[in-house]
Amino acid sequence: MPDPTSWPITWQGALNARHALPSLIRSADLSFLTAHGRAELLAAGISRIIDLRTRAERHTDPAPFAGRPEYLNLPLLPFRDRALNQASADARSNADHYRAHLDRAGNQLAAIFGAMHDAPPGPLLIHCHAGKDRTGLVAAMAHDLCGQPREQIAADYAETDRHLEAFFTAQLQRQPTPEKRAELAKFLISRPEDILAALDHLNARWGGLPAYLEAFGMSRAEQHHLAARLMTSDPK
Repeated sequence: MPDPTSWPITWQGALNARHALPSLIRSADLSFLTAHGRAELLAAGISRIIDLRTRAERHTDPAPFAGRPEYLNLPLLPFRDRALNQASADARSNADHYRAHLDRAGNQLAAIFGAMHDAPPGPLLIHCHAGKDRTGLVAAMAHDLCGQPREQIAADYAETDRHLEAFFTAQLQRQPTPEKRAELAKFLISRPEDILAALDHLNARWGGLPAYLEAFGMSRAEQHHLAARLMTSDPK
């Protein structure tokens, strides 16, 4: 399969938007799109937009497609999960965050993949705020579901740094002290080893992605159907 990163998304205002797989687009928050960019997205025939953000995030940056049949808000992070919150506070790398998400958000992740499976014909789009971590984890899992090599999974994840350089530079500049900037900077880099560590964790603790999704209610037959859909540019 050709490298999906060579298939650009040119919707006006789009941030960190690109094909992860032939029928899966990943993006930052769609509120970055201009009015023209939103029209371009709709013209592309996107059948399902899955917003991984919390409702609090939507309050700060409203979802431009809320209310449309294409749009679903399926927050990846469980609300007020003490164990997850503690694990996030203790995290020293993005890999720590991703392992915690996998261990605490299995129902949410199965619902997200189930929504992809159940979507009408047409391309699928997933996004969070920057399109890096929650979106990056779901994209990596989708790659793994489709049997893509680890090198491609790592490359798709690392590609984020090129798209978000200016965005993250602005975030760092808003930090009040050098210490705060240094602490945040550790989590703004898309290190391939972090996303691959998440997949290693799936294998070591859960017996691999298929067993993980099955444990949270998504059958192997549904997984096979979704993988086939994601790998075709004309999904049915």
